[in-house]
Amino acid sequence: MTDLRQSEEAYQVEREYKRMERELQEAKVANRELRRRLEKVQQQLNETSNAYNKTVKNMLDMIRENNELTVECERLRWYTGRYDSEQIRVETKQLPKLSPDEARAIRKAMARLHHPDIGGSIERMQLWNNLLDQIEQGH
Repeated sequence: MTDLRQSEEAYQVEREYKRMERELQEAKVANRELRRRLEKVQQQLNETSNAYNKTVKNMLDMIRENNELTVECERLRWYTGRYDSEQIRVETKQLPKLSPDEARAIRKAMARLHHPDIGGSIERMQLWNNLLDQIEQGH
């Protein structure tokens, strides 16, 4: 009986050994899969981080450029605004008489630049309108 018991124990040990080897192989496969997933996620994280850094750099560049353009715009507004309508004299006798279509086209273009609704100066728009009236009338 002891031989039977020993062979049964040996069989159970062998079976347990094979089960543990199977579990070990399954764990190794799972470990490889998890490592692959981890590498993919780390790569995505690096790409996201790089994209974020580029976005921040681009935004800072845009802010810097916007600030430069704002300063330039204010400088030009100050420069053009320092002349009042009394200082500007144009001899309209030397200018050609405008047709109604020409005057309309010039007024439309001038309004795009100087209309108060888009941040232009009312004084400059009135100055241009007065000047265009004089040219249109041929004085």
